[in-house]
Amino acid sequence: MIHLVTVLFVALTLHHPEPPQAPEPVDARLAKLEMFFDRYQCPQPNYAFSYLRAADEYNLDYRLLPAISVRESTCGVHDRWNNRWGWDSAWARFSSVPRGIEFISRELTIGTPYRDRSVPGKLRKYNPKNPRHVAQVEKLMREIDQAP
Repeated sequence: MIHLVTVLFVALTLHHPEPPQAPEPVDARLAKLEMFFDRYQCPQPNYAFSYLRAADEYNLDYRLLPAISVRESTCGVHDRWNNRWGWDSAWARFSSVPRGIEFISRELTIGTPYRDRSVPGKLRKYNPKNPRHVAQVEKLMREIDQAP
């Protein structure tokens, strides 16, 4: 009996195959980050995929850390110790840029001074000594959106 059911299932499957699966949509954010980093002549690798992964994992605006990196270190041209974001007044050391992306994304999402704040609120806490910092980073974030 089981053999007959298997034969019928295989026969039906051969005659009525499942429709092909639609391909995964291309993440437009990746192209936008790539264009943004190219515009600022950021060093390679630019870690665009790491920024997206961390943003998705921590439910963080994907533009935030790339914009901070351009503002703080020209996206790595002037970093030290893999700290492209000026974290801890640029004294923090990260074993790699992706580890820095992961750490800062987590802190900006669940860290005590940042948790439950809007992007401008996070930026005010990030650099409280520079009142123009929020506007500068938000301008860079808008530039990311303007990429086709």
